[in-house]
Amino acid sequence: MIGISKYRIQGLREPLMVNVMHGLGLESVPFYDNENPAKTESKVQIQEFARRRHGPVAEEREPVNDPAVMAERIKGMARDLGADLVGIARLRPVMINIGVDLPYEWVICLALREDYHAVLDGPAAVEEQAFTAYYHCARTSTELAERIRAMGWPALPHHNGGCDIMAIPAMYQAGFGELGKHGSLINPSLGADFRPGFVTTNLPLVEDGPLTFGVPDYCENCNLCINNCPGDAMAREPILTEGIRRWLVNTEKCYPYSRFREEYCHICVDVCPYIHKENGNQDLRGVYKAYMKTRKNAGWRTPKGAAAE
Repeated sequence: MIGISKYRIQGLREPLMVNVMHGLGLESVPFYDNENPAKTESKVQIQEFARRRHGPVAEEREPVNDPAVMAERIKGMARDLGADLVGIARLRPVMINIGVDLPYEWVICLALREDYHAVLDGPAAVEEQAFTAYYHCARTSTELAERIRAMGWPALPHHNGGCDIMAIPAMYQAGFGELGKHGSLINPSLGADFRPGFVTTNLPLVEDGPLTFGVPDYCENCNLCINNCPGDAMAREPILTEGIRRWLVNTEKCYPYSRFREEYCHICVDVCPYIHKENGNQDLRGVYKAYMKTRKNAGWRTPKGAAAE
């Protein structure tokens, strides 16, 4: 199956990032120049998992009499390996990077939560949480793929060490949630405070299907991410893509705060009500109130580090 989705090139290979950098009179990217040591270590470990993306498939294939039963078994495996969310979607060209050929029928989506308490410890702590989650996504997807290959079925993991999957279309069809105004997928329990990994396979499974619970309507009347974004990068009006409402983030406005400062910016997700309010978690509600007190005192659109100071 050949992918059709364009994807954003990362780092200084991306023309937009280079243009923004030169427009700011810079010759490098402060966010990359001042990398968190924990992030560096996570990236090294993720590359170790990248070497295990491809591996031998057992010659004896385990038969699958009931794909629905097998799907539940695979989800149980993923949870045992540490996944907080697991869902399955039938692979479609829109879920694959343009021009990439993935000869698989299914994509298993998994996600690892981040600890919201980190917002009280500043941007470095939030960044560390993100890359710790990325590490566990790489580990979990790699080990799940290896288990499937041991059953005699081909499987390929996708994570920060190598990924050909477009995350949002796959997660949407796998039932993880709906798109929010900040451009991320919102889950009813985790909000958008999670990181994904994937496994593509031909092991016979069944699709979960989308989960709808009113996010677009809620976002129409909520402006927390807009009111707190330092770069005013959030769109106020949605567009329709294949009948799905979504809001576009202006990357050019986002970059001066998410890439051209030393600190990690995660504000639009950190203030989202689906993390601290709509999931009914009173502990996280308290974390949010303490976090927002610092933001209010500094000014709603103040970058994270300045607010923490």
